[in-house]
Amino acid sequence: MASRTSSETITFRHPFKLTAADDVQPAGRYLVETDEELLQSSSLPVYRRLSTFIRLPGRSGSTELARIIDIDPAELLAALARDAQAQETAPPPAQHTPAAVQDRKRGPAEFVMDGWRRWLGLNVTELTWMALVIGGVALTGLFTWSIGSASRPP
Repeated sequence: MASRTSSETITFRHPFKLTAADDVQPAGRYLVETDEELLQSSSLPVYRRLSTFIRLPGRSGSTELARIIDIDPAELLAALARDAQAQETAPPPAQHTPAAVQDRKRGPAEFVMDGWRRWLGLNVTELTWMALVIGGVALTGLFTWSIGSASRPP
């Protein structure tokens, strides 16, 4: 059967909780992927949902950078609705940010972690192309090195 995967980025403005996750998740942007299969019994193309996954940050105090959890789409919609409702009733955020927070510089560890988060946020197609490019560059370098070393006299 033919299958497809669709992905979308959702934004939570407040911390939220899902039953599939053990802990409360921070506000932010999250990638949600849905796997579906094509039903052959219909004359029109109709897809049936197989699974829905959300990419979450790693647990605090562990070495994991991210985790992927299978979730119930209805529960996700309910959490988004609660988040939107909380946004409507919340007071406007304070406009003043302390100078100490504004002037803070990012260290090398934060820079590396941000790069890993961006890497994990890439979808499968982007990761495949990136792997092909990196592999091609490595293979070209190896080929050039082997040709150069073979042509030198002993």
